[in-house]
Amino acid sequence: MAELEQAIEINKSIGDATKRSYKSMYKRLMKLSNDEPVLNMSEDRLIKTINQDGIPPQSKNALLSVVIYIRKSKGLTNDKIIKFRDTTLFKEKLAYKEQKNKTLEEELPSLENLENYTKTLFKNEQYVPYIVNFLMLRFGLRNKDLNLVITNNQDVTFVGDKSKVNYLYVTKKYVVMVRNDYKTHGTYGKQKHKIEKAHFTRAVKAFLGDEYEKPLLQLPDGDGVSEDSVSKIIQRFTYNNLGEGKYFKIQIQELKKQGNIRRIRELSKSRGTDLETIFQEYDITK
Repeated sequence: MAELEQAIEINKSIGDATKRSYKSMYKRLMKLSNDEPVLNMSEDRLIKTINQDGIPPQSKNALLSVVIYIRKSKGLTNDKIIKFRDTTLFKEKLAYKEQKNKTLEEELPSLENLENYTKTLFKNEQYVPYIVNFLMLRFGLRNKDLNLVITNNQDVTFVGDKSKVNYLYVTKKYVVMVRNDYKTHGTYGKQKHKIEKAHFTRAVKAFLGDEYEKPLLQLPDGDGVSEDSVSKIIQRFTYNNLGEGKYFKIQIQELKKQGNIRRIRELSKSRGTDLETIFQEYDITK
């Protein structure tokens, strides 16, 4: 992994998550190449090594990103690799996505299933999974958005955009959700929503109890969870372990069938995702 480490040392602008992803992909690449370094291979050999049957196009794309990153660090050109990625692999990705969406459309449960599951969670007083599912269905939230702190301190509703904490501020009659830390915050800014559903308020108050402040997602010792752990925890709370992404696809699929563009626009705004991206990435009924 020395060549990757050297590339990271040269280009320090990538974030920690990208570094972890590159390291994971690099290990996979070394298995494919029998541990032959990237810099020892030509562009043609690298393409042949990665473009194997059984490797999903998204994984091939990720592997190519690592290759390009390493070669760039040494001033090497990537013309052939980029051409392959933008033509052959691009077409493969489109075909793969179309087939995957067709399968999803046949296999995914209905939105009614998700709504009934959420109601059952409340009935059984499983308040944390209920809160998670309610917020995903009401606002189309991503995993990261759900790493919330519940509090009865009203001051959190006035915190500026620079805060990196998401809150549920609970009163006697309603809850205010404040999101300062989510994927598209740079575009959409702080999001604040007043939630007046009685069952939701009751669940949030029951979870908070007599405490002043409490993270929604917790470790056994009561501490909050790391960002890396959030997606796994959220997935366990969802119906049949579907996860956040499939929940949103189910919503868009159902709303599109209904012709309910108004509700799709609402989800676009609350999620912080433009309509073009929604129909490109989450519409499985095309």
